[in-house]
Amino acid sequence: MGAITLPEGHRYAMFGGGDNYPIKTYYEGVFETIFIVFHPFLIPIDEPTAIDRYADMDKNEVEQHFRAITWEEIRQKLGFQDVSRIDQALRTMIGALKPHAEDREGANQIIEYCEREHILPPSEGELSNLLENQVLRVLLEMGEGWIWSGDEFCMERHLIHLRETLAADTWGTQHRTFFGYQHEWLIVPPWDSHFTLFCGSRAWVEQVVERCGLEGFYCDNDTTINWSLSNRKLR
Repeated sequence: MGAITLPEGHRYAMFGGGDNYPIKTYYEGVFETIFIVFHPFLIPIDEPTAIDRYADMDKNEVEQHFRAITWEEIRQKLGFQDVSRIDQALRTMIGALKPHAEDREGANQIIEYCEREHILPPSEGELSNLLENQVLRVLLEMGEGWIWSGDEFCMERHLIHLRETLAADTWGTQHRTFFGYQHEWLIVPPWDSHFTLFCGSRAWVEQVVERCGLEGFYCDNDTTINWSLSNRKLR
């Protein structure tokens, strides 16, 4: 019996374009527009000690006790030239870069600032509960009912009722990637990344970005998931 290989993944349900492959090219013929959404930093609304309880909080408690801080706010506080350095520093912090591409100084600045100000850095590989709640609530307001949810490479997927999912205290472990019942849109976080791709028609993406107040930028024809350091290999 020969080696068993996985079939090609469905582009409407996952990201598999590789580190240096243009994102829009990967989704060509599937999605018109891709917006890169930065995962926000989180800061307690009232009690700094809420950080110590964050890991044990359900998604609704996170909304009650935390608010988002944008990458632009952090950039200004740390004096970085642009937000691309935040992306590079965050990847350095999780050991996702080759040594020559790391930004240890920037990573240390973020770590020290977050510890001093009682701030949680963004999570990698998935949206924070805070942002997921906001986005899915807006999708419900836009008329979505049943949607698909899957793991990182969508090897497993589940049909979920959006209203029931929002009402639940916690997300299931399968809730990393979300996509439309008719495969018309996709929300997917690439591996080892502190941002998520919002893919769909231009009108759909613009509406979600505006209504959720999402921070990020629209991909052009050359944008890859290594957008923050395009002149050298990040991994």
